Amino acid sequence: MRDEFARMFGMRVKEILSLGANRERIGDLAYTEYKKSFGCSQSILLAFQEVLGLKDDFGFKTLGALQGSGSCGLTCGALMTGFIILGTKVGRNNLEEGFFGTIPALEPSQKLFQWFKAQYKTTVCSEITGVDWFELNGVVAHYTGPEGMDTIEKCAELTGGTAYKIAEMLSKIE
Repeated sequence: MRDEFARMFGMRVKEILSLGANRERIGDLAYTEYKKSFGCSQSILLAFQEVLGLKDDFGFKTLGALQGSGSCGLTCGALMTGFIILGTKVGRNNLEEGFFGTIPALEPSQKLFQWFKAQYKTTVCSEITGVDWFELNGVVAHYTGPEGMDTIEKCAELTGGTAYKIAEMLSKIE
């Protein structure tokens, strides 16, 4: 089933993301979903699933663990999701491919990282949000307090922008 999903993903990415309007739609959907439901990783994946017409509940549920960078505030979940989605297109198919099977994913991942850092000045979730994710009461207080709405807007924009960039990068990968 995973092989079939990856095959369909590869086919649809080339066809659907070649249109700028579809890349814009992914960015807009990711932004809207974040604002509505919170969670950069799942919002990005949901936007790709919607536009590409592919559904993967396992992947969606799995990415829920990336909220708040796995609740540790390190690498932004939107950026990590970008690595995962790019890997779906250019990552190795099995472990038998060894080290050299990992090479095709390195360049696009590094390009996404460099773009993200230039765009948002950091890749660290806690620096972006201003939240100490290890202090759960503080996380709740932040997001339910007056600063929370500003952080949600900031992260929604980051989520939408990152989703668009991932779609743009995928549209250029053969």
